Amino acid sequence: MPQNRYTSALQHNFKRLADTPFCHLVGRDGEMTLTWSRLERDCRAHADACRLAGLGEGAVVLIFLRHVPELYGAFFGVMLGGFTPAFMPCTSPRQDPGLYWRSHNELMRHIRPAAIIADSATFEEMSAAGLDLCGAVAIAAETIAPSDAPFSPRDESATGLLQHSSGTTGLKKGVALSFEAIIAQIDSYGQTLALGQSDAIVSWLPLYHDMGLIACCILPAYFGLTVTHVDPFHWLSKPEVLLQRLAADKGTLAWMPNFAFEHLAAIAGRKAAQFDLSQVRAFINCSEPCKPASFDRFAKAFAASGVRQAQLQCCYAMAETVFAVCQTDIGIPARRLRVDAASLERGQQPRVVAHDAVGVDLVETGAPIAGISIGVFDAARGALPEGRVGEIGLSGDFLFSGYNKDAARTDAQMSGGVFFSRDIGFLHDRRLYVLGRADDLIIVNGRNLYAHEVEAAVSAIAGVKAGRSVAVPQFDARVGSEALVVIAERQRGSDRTPALMQRDIIDHVLSLFNVAPRRVHIVEEGWLVKTTSGKISRKENQAKLEAERASVTAGTP
Repeated sequence: MPQNRYTSALQHNFKRLADTPFCHLVGRDGEMTLTWSRLERDCRAHADACRLAGLGEGAVVLIFLRHVPELYGAFFGVMLGGFTPAFMPCTSPRQDPGLYWRSHNELMRHIRPAAIIADSATFEEMSAAGLDLCGAVAIAAETIAPSDAPFSPRDESATGLLQHSSGTTGLKKGVALSFEAIIAQIDSYGQTLALGQSDAIVSWLPLYHDMGLIACCILPAYFGLTVTHVDPFHWLSKPEVLLQRLAADKGTLAWMPNFAFEHLAAIAGRKAAQFDLSQVRAFINCSEPCKPASFDRFAKAFAASGVRQAQLQCCYAMAETVFAVCQTDIGIPARRLRVDAASLERGQQPRVVAHDAVGVDLVETGAPIAGISIGVFDAARGALPEGRVGEIGLSGDFLFSGYNKDAARTDAQMSGGVFFSRDIGFLHDRRLYVLGRADDLIIVNGRNLYAHEVEAAVSAIAGVKAGRSVAVPQFDARVGSEALVVIAERQRGSDRTPALMQRDIIDHVLSLFNVAPRRVHIVEEGWLVKTTSGKISRKENQAKLEAERASVTAGTP
């Protein structure tokens, strides 16, 4: 069998790095350090446990483990044992375990995993909820014994892992990634970032999402870098811990979604002077449309920490391309454009306006990294020239192998070697600008509005908590079109009345987009619902609003 470069790199790192740290795991109860030699022992134990369970080569193993050192050994052990690993989330402190696990029954029937690795408490939750394991072997983490058994690497054309997209109550499509695709992407991305052995990654990202999985697990394990991994729930309650660890561990790279920049600026920024962040090469904004205003608030909040605009970077990434497709130039401030909102219609060329004119501010996500090509397409999937707005299509060396056991979904998004992303954007001077998801497009009387652009505009209104608003459509039968509805949280302690905030939001949105919201709902801080990744869910919040309105109409409390 030809050598598998990824698994060979892991085994080489076990030997050359031995008792040096691979990962510092930080949680509410303190810190644990996972060395490379401990990681190797954990990998051998988990690989052997799967082998003893009688699993066949390539069998899918789901891993439901919390923030424990064995998290990494389970994943890489399954991979090195010749099987296919997939990280899955456990229940959060605020979730009903019964409802959560019952919601996974359909997923289990679809995946039909060969085995599940979890601790006994998690298996008890599953059993109490009546979760059907669909014949999967239950491997209790506490029963896994040490082993010196050899690894069983697979060919690079084989599926190296499955990565599942997330929802608030369950998991959706499984993205199958070959070793070939993984190696091609991280080799290219590593060169783009100019990764070196002095780099250190600090992250709070869960490993069941592609950003955490690739940037903070797959990539550092391949290049032999050290990671500091903060428990995501610990970070949400104490966001400054990420900054403490960046300073203490001399972290150089941190990937975060846009909402995390807002969260840190709003909550941890008051303590900015305590942290020296001048050594960070890049805070990389990823997984959501990147907002210039979020960068500005972050830079202002952490100026006392040594943060500069040149450290604030963007990338465009998705699980279907392993991870990053584009990346801004490290060490140079990301480029910005102000454009006329009315010119962002599909098929049009955005009209750039002066910075003091009325318009929408955009920030680039960078140029394509080596090995990938970007095209922009119209609704019929015809190629558009550079500068036109359309659906982003991707082709190249590190596309996924398809959605696991879902040929129909794969065929719907793959055509002629191009993956159609469902994201809308345009290229300007070879740089990609992402406008939002096609699924989040709101069409009001024939005008296209991007929900996140409206939300960014609402965040600028006095009294609104930054980053805590949603724009959603509501069909209006009277005019036969969607109407724009805005829900915005009122910042705790604000002296502005809801009526004043509603008026200002309507006026500001109308001035920018030439469309007035049909309704503006001002809610108290903490009202908005988040997904498992911490993002604000438009769909869930729209359903919550409608349920509350229905209760009021029915006269129920």
